[in-house]
Amino acid sequence: MGSVVQAKLSNTMGKLPFVAGLFWKTLAIVVVLVVLTWFIIVRFGGYTMTAADYGGTTISTVLFAYLVHLWLMPGGRG
Repeated sequence: MGSVVQAKLSNTMGKLPFVAGLFWKTLAIVVVLVVLTWFIIVRFGGYTMTAADYGGTTISTVLFAYLVHLWLMPGGRG
């Protein structure tokens, strides 16, 4: 029974929409915007970065870039 569930899960995961070229371009733009935002917050807001900021920002940036990539995909605006 467990192997059937694993097979269905792997088939579903293999069908996630992904266009590599679009994702990497989107990720590059999102990274630039995130770095610019952090610069402004630290420089003018007086905020001090913590270790959690680096990890959280990294994960959030990749997830946000993937969501924007989905929105920009051909046929993604339904």
